[in-house]
Amino acid sequence: MATTISEAFSEFKSRLELSKSFQEKITVHHNAIREWIESYNPKIETKLIGSLQRKTRIQPRSNDTFDIDILVILGSFERWVSSGGIAPRDALDKVEDIISKHETYDKMGPETDSPTIIINYADNTKVELVPAYIDNIGQYTDRTPALPKGRGYWIPKRNRWALADYDYDAEYISKKNEETDRYLVPTIKMLKAAKRNLFPIMKSYHLEVLAVNIIPSIVSYLKNNGYQTSYPFLIYSFFLMAKDEIIKSARIPDSKSPNADEYLDHNAKYRLSEMLKKISDYCESLGKLSGREAIGGWRELFGEPFPIYG
Repeated sequence: MATTISEAFSEFKSRLELSKSFQEKITVHHNAIREWIESYNPKIETKLIGSLQRKTRIQPRSNDTFDIDILVILGSFERWVSSGGIAPRDALDKVEDIISKHETYDKMGPETDSPTIIINYADNTKVELVPAYIDNIGQYTDRTPALPKGRGYWIPKRNRWALADYDYDAEYISKKNEETDRYLVPTIKMLKAAKRNLFPIMKSYHLEVLAVNIIPSIVSYLKNNGYQTSYPFLIYSFFLMAKDEIIKSARIPDSKSPNADEYLDHNAKYRLSEMLKKISDYCESLGKLSGREAIGGWRELFGEPFPIYG
């Protein structure tokens, strides 16, 4: 419980962190499956990707399914060939075959859902394995440049090979977090709480890309003009700017990853824009409140992780 907005957001920030017991559980899951894959074939490397790699994951609610994304690096691509090469289906089959060789994982019924092999656990967690090859080509099949060579991974997507720049994206977010005096990542986590409460259609990576392209400029403006930075203002300012940015293509600067908004059509973007505009107006109205009313209002936005007044 909290009696001031500052106390409420401080407690909210803490509640969004993964609990020690939950962190231990997911660590056991991903270490076990990664050890099996790498012991089966020592030439294969695995690593965490997604929001766990980017350190932007939030504590799930009691009925939420928690995804653990693992990259399975099977080798590297050196050149494109007209025939006889590795097809996306081949990579998925290879990873699924390795998993099926483990009696326990085989009994769990691994599922293929390109670009992943999914293993569901009984404790509301699931592992998503993404087959990948390091990009040592530096161009797409149509010879469009995809530089620099050696950075990024080719992963199967819709029966084709697509580039994903997981490491670069994670490093970029980490760098921007430091540049914002570590306001960026906690703000992203707060925005994710609002997303799952009010606009779950938006993908988490898309939200992160919008945030990393918006929040640093807000923090910089506040610092350069001698204003104090606060989470309520960052949240309000994000929605104010995101209602327009959501219409545009979204990607991390210089990333080789696909646009983060490619899953949305034109109409879906405009519906999201209208939703973000309403949230922006709502956040602005909360700025005129204090105490119980303000804390209750922010709780309406973020849901149960936000503390109650008292």
